[in-house]
Amino acid sequence: MNSKIDIKYVYLNEKFEILDGNREFYVYFDLVGHDILRLSDFTGASSLEPLKKFILKKKNPENFKIFKFKKNQQSLKPNIVTSYDSLYKGQKAVCLKMIDVEQCIKFIKKHNSETDELVYALSIANDCLFSYHENDNYIKITQFYNNKKNVLYECDIDEWKQYCLEQKFIPENQENAFFDFIDELKNCPKEIKANFYSSIRTNNSEILENLCFTGERLVDNGEISVVGRIILMENSEKYQQQKNIIEQLHTDPLTKIFNKETVTTYAKRIFEEQREDNIALVIMDLDHFKPVNDTFGHLAGDRVLAKTGEILKEIVGSRGIVGRYGGDEFLIVSYGMKNEMILRGFLHSILSKIQNEFAGQFGDIYITCSVGCSVFPKNGTTFDELFKKADFGLYRAKDKGRNRYVFFRDDLHADLYRQALQANDIVKYADREVQELKYMSEFLQDIATAPKEAVERILTHIKEVFKLDNISIFSGEELSLVYSLGKKMSKHQNALYAKTKNFKEFLDGKSYIVSNFVGNPYLNEENFRREMEQAGIKSTLQCVLGTPSDIRGLVTFNHTKNAQLWADYEINCALMFASTLNLLYNNTASKN
Repeated sequence: MNSKIDIKYVYLNEKFEILDGNREFYVYFDLVGHDILRLSDFTGASSLEPLKKFILKKKNPENFKIFKFKKNQQSLKPNIVTSYDSLYKGQKAVCLKMIDVEQCIKFIKKHNSETDELVYALSIANDCLFSYHENDNYIKITQFYNNKKNVLYECDIDEWKQYCLEQKFIPENQENAFFDFIDELKNCPKEIKANFYSSIRTNNSEILENLCFTGERLVDNGEISVVGRIILMENSEKYQQQKNIIEQLHTDPLTKIFNKETVTTYAKRIFEEQREDNIALVIMDLDHFKPVNDTFGHLAGDRVLAKTGEILKEIVGSRGIVGRYGGDEFLIVSYGMKNEMILRGFLHSILSKIQNEFAGQFGDIYITCSVGCSVFPKNGTTFDELFKKADFGLYRAKDKGRNRYVFFRDDLHADLYRQALQANDIVKYADREVQELKYMSEFLQDIATAPKEAVERILTHIKEVFKLDNISIFSGEELSLVYSLGKKMSKHQNALYAKTKNFKEFLDGKSYIVSNFVGNPYLNEENFRREMEQAGIKSTLQCVLGTPSDIRGLVTFNHTKNAQLWADYEINCALMFASTLNLLYNNTASKN
């Protein structure tokens, strides 16, 4: 890790033209050798006008804001920016000071002892940091002044309390407020804020300061601490601004949980240090999130993401951390998965809370989630290995129909995982869906020139990829079997059950049904269930030819060995195929 944060300085005239910059500025923006450029040449389009307004406001070198810049003229990189009036070669100018956010993140650790460089870079002078550790009852207060660090106190908190009273650092009329602060600090609250006059920083009972103690609880591998800052009350507004910036460096602004960089860094460190066994690495992805965005708008999608972050943070609590990995995908690190029962309970709680939270909110779009999980050290000892196995579990959960969890088991998944690695074929669910739609697109193109060959080719592909045992097509007044691929179904020669009133009621206006027959009496449709049982069909996807009220044919996709749940892309592909058959049928009928 670098031991220094590069601070970029650039001087602008009133037309927002660059007069000059320091070496770090030109290197960062790959502009070495350039003379004068405009602000717009290296500022992101969305940041230009807000940045100009920020510059034109009353200048104060202690005011911070984050803007995005075009590093290397391509990728947008967020920077912390301050702006103040200056002179350049006798000419009035504005000086911008810029600090790369990603570089700052590298200096953000769980405890403040390693943030010295960031403190200096942000010009946070004459501040004190305090930390209280519950396990040893110790308090530590560190002062920063003129780029130097000085430990003022590091001792048992009760001894410190007594020392402050003996040295008369706390006036008599402030003792109760001081005692309340000590008692509250010992309880390790989630947040703490207290203020009183004292000489704690000056070490001189004659010099009193109105100090504000502001901090929050941290949990690291079961050890509880409270970490915060001691600032002058008159500087509290400045401190809140700085605190907001620090939060932006490692927190996802929408969900208020850790961002990808922070949660990944934390997870890697945990597995490298190997301080505890039975740590779960969980990847969770929302199901049917895109339709919510498309139908109800991005504001609705944002509310779903924010609430999901809140739910996951509540479930994990102090047993781990939660981060937004990207889009609608979340990464969780959680401790204490000592046996399979605890692990199953933890994963089930994620599924049930997400499903219950959004039930009925978006019409017929059901927000659920799919979860993949691996456990340290049973499934691996490095972040990369554990992540790949959890991702494999997520892929399996999606492939099996969503709204479920899959945790990696050597007895079930080792061979499939190994084959996937060897074939470099761990494909994301979304990629799988796109791949199948590509096949369907080719099928639709071929159907016009060679319909018979196109139908046989696509059905063979569907059977192999969806791992089906049989595909059957029924047609005519008696819905007789006219085509069968795969396992021969001697007891499945017609589909007259589709003519019954109960079957049509079950369709409920849709053009397909999906059913799993293991332990499912299938409501009141006895004819249908009996037909499936006699044919040995464990689960089926059936698409109507014609209309739900006038069924002229049926295409059935069948599993006979095991009951399988159906993924959305499988249903979509089957419906596209059936719709194409309908078009062919209608065209043929019109010609006749």
